[in-house]
Formats: sequence, structure tokens, C-alpha cells
Amino acid sequence: MLRHPVATTYARALLEVGQEKGEADAYAEELTTLCDDVFASGGLKVFFESPKIPREEKDKVLVKALEGKTSQSVLNLVRMLIKRGRQPLLGEIAEAYAGLNDEAQGRAHVWITSATPLSAASKDKIVALLKKKLSKEIIPEEKVDPDLLGGMTIRIGDTVIDGSVRSRLNEIGERVAAQRLGSDLIA
Repeated sequence: MLRHPVATTYARALLEVGQEKGEADAYAEELTTLCDDVFASGGLKVFFESPKIPREEKDKVLVKALEGKTSQSVLNLVRMLIKRGRQPLLGEIAEAYAGLNDEAQGRAHVWITSATPLSAASKDKIVALLKKKLSKEIIPEEKVDPDLLGGMTIRIGDTVIDGSVRSRLNEIGERVAAQRLGSDLIA
């Protein structure tokens, strides 16, 4: 997903503050909570994104609701976003922050999709291989997709390793179609 360039800038600045204070992981949790509980909520989302409500009013409500419940640095970030009319970017900032924080901590999220649930031993083996290959702590997230027919796909950031039966069948189909097309041209 393409992210607004400013989102990464805000995330990087907050990460620097979080690292200095030793609270980088806590900030990631706070941002996720704010996105999921406060800004994703129907009525609150409309309130914070409405151009008809003055920014000062939004700021007062935010401070009253969150002061003492979230770190001052995260609260200051959200207040700055409201002041600049950029509060819709909070979700993108939270995503960028989580990615930057994981990278700084030497962690990698890996999405493993298989046709059937993986055994614990298979999952552990995949995680061990990826840990060795990437030299990072692996955080696996597993998903079952029966449409794969067999095998699995592994996604690490923008990289996809596709070992599914479905993709192999598609490759065979394309080769057969290409051969048929080639023989039609020769005859």
C-alpha cells in the first residue's frame, strides 16, 4: 500500500523520541490503540475529521479524553496532526511507525498463507529458516486459504515467495498455451 510521504516523516520523528526515552514499543501500542479505539469509531471519526468542527474544539476534546491515559509524546503528535488538519493520516503514521520500530528492533513480520493449517513443527522450521536467512527475529502470522490447493505463500514486506500449487498450475497452463500458440504460428 502506498503511504503518504508525510506519514513516514511523522513516524520517524516519533520513533526518535521513543528511542531516546526507551518507550518505542509502548508508543507503537498507543498508536495502534488510538487508531483502533478512538479514530476508527464511527462517531469519533466523524467528529475528528469534520471540517465544520473547529480544530480548537477537537484539541480540547482530545486532551480531555487522553491526558494521563497516553504518553505526552503521542498526545503531542495527535494534537499537532489536528492543528494541521492531518488527523486522517494517523492510521498511516501508526503503520509506518510499527514498521520502522520493528526494523530498528531487528524484527520482521512474516505472513504465511497455506492451504491447510501448518503443524507447529512445520511453522517452527519455517520461522527458523527465515530467522537464519534474514538475521532478524521473525514474527509469523498464519492464514489458511483453501484456494491455494496445496503448498504455501510467504510474504515478507514487499517480497512474496510463492510455492503454492495454484501458482504452479497457472505456470503450467501458461506454458501449454504458449506452446499451442507457437505451433499455430508455424503450421
